[in-house]
Amino acid sequence: MLQKILVAVDGSEYSKKALEFASELAQKFDASLHIVHVPQGSAADRVMVLGGASIMIHAGREQIENAGRTLIDAASEIAGEKLRDKVTTELRGGDPAAEIVASAKENEADCIVIGSRGLGDFGSLLLGSVSHKVNHSAPCTCITVH
Repeated sequence: MLQKILVAVDGSEYSKKALEFASELAQKFDASLHIVHVPQGSAADRVMVLGGASIMIHAGREQIENAGRTLIDAASEIAGEKLRDKVTTELRGGDPAAEIVASAKENEADCIVIGSRGLGDFGSLLLGSVSHKVNHSAPCTCITVH
């Protein structure tokens, strides 16, 4: 039934729960696990405030990619404890929901596992959550972990 499971990670507590759930699910069904991370630019931006002055600091592309690779490596290590050689990873750029769905299509995933909330909680109030968008446009079964 389930041969390939895609799990989206962003470093939040909910994505860690999603990773653990997806790893257990993959182990139970003897499925492979594909871990995908799509950094959000605004999550990498920081504001420094000193007195009445504030400065927006933008992380460079290289810094964002390095942080993403570190996150993916950590997620792969966690999943690898249960799945050994059945874990693949991917770092993508762009709109997180669209990229997660595109990765699921490209990798022919049977299921997407995603956390209910990520690091971009404030942005989700304005734009809608990534998990909500993925659930509505996923090409396969979608499990949202809370």
